[in-house]
Amino acid sequence: MRLEDLRFFVRAAALGSLSAAGREIGLSPSAASSRLAALERDVGTRLVLRTTRRIQTTEAGELLLRNAGDALELLDGALREMEDGAETPRGTLRMSLNMFFGRKHVLPYLAEFRDLYPDLKLHLDFSDRIVDLVAEGYDLALRGAPLADSSLIARRLAGNPRVLCAAPAYIARRGAPRSPSELKDHDCLSFRSMPVWYFEGPEGEIAFPVEASISGDNGDFAYDAARLGLGLAIKSLAHVWDDLRDGHLVAVMPDYPVTRVGAIWAVAPPGRSMALKARVLVDFLRAKYGNPAYWEADHRILGATAT
Repeated sequence: MRLEDLRFFVRAAALGSLSAAGREIGLSPSAASSRLAALERDVGTRLVLRTTRRIQTTEAGELLLRNAGDALELLDGALREMEDGAETPRGTLRMSLNMFFGRKHVLPYLAEFRDLYPDLKLHLDFSDRIVDLVAEGYDLALRGAPLADSSLIARRLAGNPRVLCAAPAYIARRGAPRSPSELKDHDCLSFRSMPVWYFEGPEGEIAFPVEASISGDNGDFAYDAARLGLGLAIKSLAHVWDDLRDGHLVAVMPDYPVTRVGAIWAVAPPGRSMALKARVLVDFLRAKYGNPAYWEADHRILGATAT
């Protein structure tokens, strides 16, 4: 039995779809079916029943599924312990990255990292979705969202405050709001995961349900639209610190800072400790970012506000 076939079966069962599990790892529908067929040949029985839309595990499939997760976790733990016994990290580090953060704050440092650890190969998956580290076989993920699974190992990489901002052209055309109550008269740019904006007021937190003039499905849309002068957007400093520094965007409403600020987390599968190959990358990035991170420490950004 091949481990990659077993991991694929666990993920396909979780998603209820062979094709969806295959897309996550770059398999065509026919290749996904072949991977399941290979596992069924190895175990000598049918593991799933297929319909036009979903798969359903058989009794034998349920039995394998109940035990496969624990078995894979034990095996991954043993592999991590073997790796930790080595003096130099080696093998392949498979990591999931937010698209924008990965391109802006990880890729620029990887040449230096590879010089330090030439025996370590990197496989980077750029996606804004929250991956299942165990079922999908990831060694590490960088996330800006709270952890849903408390069994995962998490290390804080850096803080990531948010700021309400707009392009100078928008401010020149429409003016800058001075309080959340004035936002109703402005063009707000929002996306599915942020339907309400929160600000700190003199008497506590203020919630502003966004009636977006233009809405989209991800944060990159809001960033591009704000840069083009289409409206106001809430963005993380890690995303826009250099735009604010260079004057492409301007922070607004300084008396009402954005609340519910986030952080960047390095997340690894459950175990007694983070694997050596993941740990060296996390330590390397933390040193590069600084404490506080460079996107937090630039006081020119925090002071560049429009009134």
